[in-house]
Amino acid sequence: MLKIGEFSVLTGISIHMLRNYDKIGLLKPEQIDRMNNYRFYGEKQIVRANHIQVLKSLGFGLDEISEILMDGTLDDRIRTFLESKIREKEESLSITEKQIAQMRQALSELDTQNEYMLSVSVKRFPARRVVGLRGVIREFSEEGLLWERLDRACKTNGIRLADAPYCMAIMHSVDFERKCIDTEVFRVIEQAGQDIEGLRFLEMPETEAAVVAFQGIYSRIGEISRHIYHWIIENGYRFSGKAFNVYYISPDNERNPENYIITEICYPIKK
Repeated sequence: MLKIGEFSVLTGISIHMLRNYDKIGLLKPEQIDRMNNYRFYGEKQIVRANHIQVLKSLGFGLDEISEILMDGTLDDRIRTFLESKIREKEESLSITEKQIAQMRQALSELDTQNEYMLSVSVKRFPARRVVGLRGVIREFSEEGLLWERLDRACKTNGIRLADAPYCMAIMHSVDFERKCIDTEVFRVIEQAGQDIEGLRFLEMPETEAAVVAFQGIYSRIGEISRHIYHWIIENGYRFSGKAFNVYYISPDNERNPENYIITEICYPIKK
């Protein structure tokens, strides 16, 4: 029999940890002297102690190790646990690699004094019902005219808007030379209906997007969009749909161009 100190030296497990293993039932001493509470371990328990150390080094927690060594042996259960742990580590590694890549990009942007450094996030938008109105405007600042038309049409046709703190817009195409910006504006609604002349109802699916949130006038949208575009390419994503804007303060509820817009510029993406 081995005293706890001797067993600690032979197994590399601290006395404090051996006492903890005893407490949780993972590695209990073979004997305890009831007179002085001394713990004694058998030489055969060195094998179990070794299994515990190896499993800990592989990243298993004590609860997992207890289940793996349930009957004191390593059997087919270890295959299931190892396969699960490999998947967990691979997912963690993928997240870490992505974070490192984004940090390196931030360092590069810092060197170039990019004002949008650390501004792009990946966000998931839930599915929602919307009503939209599409039209052609000459400048981005004229978008407010489309919002006025949409609101009038909703009131005229009794369309009930949802209590949502935001609205959205998609630029289907932009031709600066011809001053032709094909734009569609959307409001979230409680219930979809039949398309009406000038209005269309649709279900926007859940969407994952690269997003930059900012406050400012429309002239900044172009440079921010270019920054998002390069971020998406450099971080290994692909475009999966048309870009859209989400407004929290927009031309339809703020007439001072110095104040609007509180906007999220969003590019749908996928790996």
